[in-house]
Amino acid sequence: SAVNAQKGINYARNFSAGGKLLINTDSLARNVFYGNMFPNQPRTSFNYLPEVNNVNIQIYFRKNINAALYRYTILVDDQPLVVNKAINTAQLKDADMTGEIFSTTSLGIFPVKWKMITTLVYSIEKPQDVDKAVFYGKPIPKAEIKSFSQRFKTDKGVDYSWITDIKQSTNLVFTEKHDEFTIVKDRSAIDYLYSTSIRDKQTNKIIYESTSWKYGGIVEDHEFLPYLNIDKNIFKKSGAYEIIIQPSIKWSSCQDCTLSQKEIEKYTTRHTISITLDEESYTKKELLIIVLVVAVFIGLAFLMILYFSKKRNKKRLADNEHQKNIAKLQLNSIRAQLNPHFLFNALSGIQNLMNKNETDNANKY
Repeated sequence: SAVNAQKGINYARNFSAGGKLLINTDSLARNVFYGNMFPNQPRTSFNYLPEVNNVNIQIYFRKNINAALYRYTILVDDQPLVVNKAINTAQLKDADMTGEIFSTTSLGIFPVKWKMITTLVYSIEKPQDVDKAVFYGKPIPKAEIKSFSQRFKTDKGVDYSWITDIKQSTNLVFTEKHDEFTIVKDRSAIDYLYSTSIRDKQTNKIIYESTSWKYGGIVEDHEFLPYLNIDKNIFKKSGAYEIIIQPSIKWSSCQDCTLSQKEIEKYTTRHTISITLDEESYTKKELLIIVLVVAVFIGLAFLMILYFSKKRNKKRLADNEHQKNIAKLQLNSIRAQLNPHFLFNALSGIQNLMNKNETDNANKY
């Protein structure tokens, strides 16, 4: 048609946009990052179109599906353009897609440059199953870290210490009482797009990854802010770590890719945290108790050493006295053998043997 020709749509090139949708872009479009899906978001797709002016959104149905049961809503920058509109079955046309015939029609051609277009498609038989597709035609906002918190144990349970003045780097001290670290991000319409990782700057290893955000408890302007609770034990040693928050887009999988790594880096948030793992701090009362316990143990050890030392010295003195008594007995025995009567008898015996000319026996005697 004349309208389509003015918008310069290239109908020969189709891109899968998620759910039951296909898109055509203007002929000169580059960097079409289409059909990005996310963990825990099975019915949400994200199409990043930074250099697309106009987009034709098509919906297609298999022949066994009743298109009349489907409804769709279209939002432009979160403002409703079409709400719960039925599929115009009179405009359905057959289209051959890789050998299978589908019924298809256009939901319209929309200017997407500097806009965010959202489509919501569902069947009235299953209104809870809504397929959401986002067509993003403006720069992806860089995530902003709003605050950090450290959870620590108290006598009554747990409490939190908060850091809200976020600068280029943050120093954090974790004691044995700390058990959790929280990162709070600014709220956006595309929070699901951002993934978070933490890198050990010394080893260059990723020690933590998350592709989902929690909500509840942290509020700003009557809106829940997205946050992550992280176990403190991922930090095995003191040192510098880098928090990285970036869009989960397959940058290498696109049509006519010309974005450089430097341009992609513009969408990435990096923040350094310097972690100190400290021993538990003790109160004056706890320190006094520890000193008293150590003093008692030292005193007991000293008394035991003194006791065993005295016992060992007493045994040594007893052994010396026993050896002295034995020596005296031996000396007395020798003295007894050397008295005059003993010598007289010995000489008489020798002389008697000599008189009998028994020289050998005298020598032996």
